[in-house]
Amino acid sequence: MFHCVAATSTDEQQTSTEHLNANNDDPAEPELLDLAIVGAGISGLMAARTITEKQAGIQFRVFEKSAHPGGSLGGLKTRWITPHHFHAVNLCRELNIPLTTVWRQSEVSNTRRSLQSIGPFGEFGPSKSHGSVFASMREMLVRLESTRFMSELDCLATVKFIPRNSENMEHFLCKKLLFEASRRFFRFLIKIGTGFYPSELTVSDCLRVFRSMSSVSDLYGMLTLQNGHLQPLGSPNWEPLVEQLVSRVGSENVNYSTNIVQLEISSVQRREIVSLTDSTGKRWRARYVILAVSCLDLLQISFRPTQPLYFQQPNSQLGLWAMANFTVRYPAPYWRDHDFTGCIFSPAQSLVCYESGHNQLSGTYFSPLRGVVDDTERHLIRDTVLRLLRANFNCRTMQKPLECTIEVHPIPFYFDVFPTFERCVIFASTNVSCWYRGFINGSIQGGIRAAILALLEIRPQTITFREVTDMQCIHFKYFQRRSATERFWCSLNLASASRLLLGAGAVLLTFGVCRMLFRAEFWNGWSDGEIPV
Repeated sequence: MFHCVAATSTDEQQTSTEHLNANNDDPAEPELLDLAIVGAGISGLMAARTITEKQAGIQFRVFEKSAHPGGSLGGLKTRWITPHHFHAVNLCRELNIPLTTVWRQSEVSNTRRSLQSIGPFGEFGPSKSHGSVFASMREMLVRLESTRFMSELDCLATVKFIPRNSENMEHFLCKKLLFEASRRFFRFLIKIGTGFYPSELTVSDCLRVFRSMSSVSDLYGMLTLQNGHLQPLGSPNWEPLVEQLVSRVGSENVNYSTNIVQLEISSVQRREIVSLTDSTGKRWRARYVILAVSCLDLLQISFRPTQPLYFQQPNSQLGLWAMANFTVRYPAPYWRDHDFTGCIFSPAQSLVCYESGHNQLSGTYFSPLRGVVDDTERHLIRDTVLRLLRANFNCRTMQKPLECTIEVHPIPFYFDVFPTFERCVIFASTNVSCWYRGFINGSIQGGIRAAILALLEIRPQTITFREVTDMQCIHFKYFQRRSATERFWCSLNLASASRLLLGAGAVLLTFGVCRMLFRAEFWNGWSDGEIPV
């Protein structure tokens, strides 16, 4: 009987073993990471570097969809930094990356001429033909109105709490600005700064995004290179910074050509676990995930079981949709021979340009093209850029460069999301509110912020008070308390002044008419022998 029981037990064990072997035929459950970072751009690498420096035994991995790191470097606002971008300047100092001023790369030492920049308010240098007095006066008024309105936007955007204003930004521009040229300038500035047209934004939304760039004046100054702009010595595309960050993180911790397309959040033993799936179906698991990708890439990731709440996408039918980043190299700096610096900021032509190297110009041309650009359209963009350079610098040889490269991308847009989703998905990059959004400094801030948020969940004992303060990316030196007098002064503009004058004139006119009617009634009553009371 004992033998029989033993035989039965052996059969059960064999059945159990076969069942386990059958289960082992299924794909094994992926290894559980402490942290997964999606995106190997500046923000993703900065988050990984911050985690690595803690030396807290955190197991992480970076997933990048392309075959190389760096992300969207080389775009309009990722080409340079300024000296007051202290996060970026400090990082370059820590990594021993020398910086140089953009303009000095091709500076001619023996010239003493005063070089001119081409701006949106009639600043066309000495070669501009003199128009009528009326046209000159109009350009001066447009410049005055635009700079005054820029001050008003800065006054509204640099407060700590922006009041809710659901008025459409397009209506706000029409109400505040008198000239159509001023409205066109701000439509262009808002579009390239936020990715949206004013008609797609409320006043509050627009002010919040402008505040994340520190101010409207700062944004305009950076795009027109009015101050000293810095970039790595001999490498305008920031390859040294990317290489240094990858070396600090460890190339073995980066998975290239891995396009994450799905995140699934599930509860395991009262703890949220995120499953990541790439485009080939391969899966990973992590306790926390940092999404350091652009808005366009973020919208391509599917969340299960629920999606986070995103801001609206821009309407591609309204106008400008694509940005063509170009670099043109010439045998000599022909624009300097015509007394120009090489800087162009022209909303009317949808063109931004600057001198980026020895005998070299770089910039961005904005076009309404949508979807994939073929060779014919790319050639058309190239011809358009060269034609605009020739017209602006009044130089025929600008249409005969030694080399011209064009890269076409959709115009990036930005929206506000909560820093975390379901306490386990953390948003990084410049999609979340940070200073200098869209610039390299904003990417560095976004990476630091995401890493600190992850560390607060994984290893809170490694965080210092200073890091928590820095994580918020809100530096109170940018906030200003405005008095009622200051707010009134900033709100004064040509449009508001004209309304005040018209209002005062209407009051005076009404008073004059009433006075005339009263006097007429008085004399009529006097002639009838009655004095009206």
